[in-house]
Amino acid sequence: MSESDGESRSSDTDDNRPKGSGSRLRALRQQWRHLRKEARDKSHWAAERLLDKRICIGITGLSGAGKSTLITSLIYQLSHPDRAQLPGFAPALSGRLLGAELHPALDTGLPLFEYQRCLDALTANPPRWPESTRDLSALELHVHLQGRRLGRDYRQKLVLELRDYPGEWLMDLPLLQMDFATWCRHQRDLLDGAPRADLAPELLAELHSLSPESVVDSGKLDSLWQNYRQFLRDCRSARKLSYLQPGRALLDHEEYGFFPLPGVGHQPEKELQSLPDDSVYKALEARYRAYVEEKVAPFVEGHFRHLDRQLVLVDLIGTLFAGEESLEDMRKAFGHIADTFRYGSNGLLRKLWRPRIDRLLFAATKVDQVLAADHDALRQLLGQQLQQVFSGARHRGLPLYCEAIAAVRCSNESVRDGRRMLVGHGMDGSYLGFENAEIMAHLPQDGEWQHYTGGLPPQLRPPVGIGREGYLPHIRMDALLNLLLGDKV
Repeated sequence: MSESDGESRSSDTDDNRPKGSGSRLRALRQQWRHLRKEARDKSHWAAERLLDKRICIGITGLSGAGKSTLITSLIYQLSHPDRAQLPGFAPALSGRLLGAELHPALDTGLPLFEYQRCLDALTANPPRWPESTRDLSALELHVHLQGRRLGRDYRQKLVLELRDYPGEWLMDLPLLQMDFATWCRHQRDLLDGAPRADLAPELLAELHSLSPESVVDSGKLDSLWQNYRQFLRDCRSARKLSYLQPGRALLDHEEYGFFPLPGVGHQPEKELQSLPDDSVYKALEARYRAYVEEKVAPFVEGHFRHLDRQLVLVDLIGTLFAGEESLEDMRKAFGHIADTFRYGSNGLLRKLWRPRIDRLLFAATKVDQVLAADHDALRQLLGQQLQQVFSGARHRGLPLYCEAIAAVRCSNESVRDGRRMLVGHGMDGSYLGFENAEIMAHLPQDGEWQHYTGGLPPQLRPPVGIGREGYLPHIRMDALLNLLLGDKV
């Protein structure tokens, strides 16, 4: 066969090939390579979990607790062992901590936590606090450690999968265990008592007068929802309340606008369910059910089912100085979210398919607002709050820890006229010197609450020069790392 015949036959074959077959073949090859990579990544993920070299940690915080700053500081401390000051974290103290690398979280579909943006804010001139996160994010931190076996040094890697979510979403978890009528009765008890009852009396009176049986007016419901949403925001800003539902109403324009009907009272369930579809009760019930089924349940199933450990940050100082009612509301929030976590140790198969939270940590933040002598008292006070909530038999076996920290230290202690005081910079950059009311290590009794009245410490700005000095000053971040990771490193 001549060369020209071969070329002709080849040309004929190409002409006879269906149009688009080459592009389809390339697409199939690309899809095959993607599937192979995905299978390889998942096999590595499974091996890391089975060998206890991967741990998934959920991080959230009640309003104003400084979650973005905490995550930024945690990443920075582990990534820069030569600059970090972590004497309470054994791998750093012994020189075994070699550093850490930031990666996108494998197979989560979640956006990457904006570490660099947060770090740039802290190191700016003038420095500023990072913006609060308003949605889910995740990252993987590959922590490199030096090990020694049979007289030889070797390197090992621990993968930290950090999942960040707004604390407001945490407040929605109890809705999974309540139907709309139960939630209304529960909220009625909250709305009729201090400190909510006198915050928006006209709105609450209108909610009480709204009959569940009345014919729905969508415009009126939407107007009441906007007012109720503002009421929730005022509860947070003016009264430092924590247990606010629906939690997403505090963050964005939630389309499932619903509010409680105090008038439900003790009406039988059958009577409520027999109401017509165009009644106020049925309209709000439908919105409530859609919110739980389309927002809360998918979040729990897609997020909490992966967690091995959970860290909850709280602004205990701000809540304490806001008064007894605010502290009690925080305790109620702890109580209602406590039963939504799955507890128990992780067995071999459970590590892969259905992890349980085996360690729950609560951390009081911003302790740089009070003198070092008060840090331990603050930790004890948080522990007493948690002890009241987690003392039941259903929580036995759950390792529960509390700590008091400052992810970024903004103050230093000084002495003036023989009195210890704190010095730092206010949010406007002005130089401040102040004393704080002494923190009592026990829950205040009736007459003791006056001790805290009007004594809220000022808000402080991040210190200048973080970038130049090369480290992020903190308080007890090493102790927090030890609680989170000490048994894994």
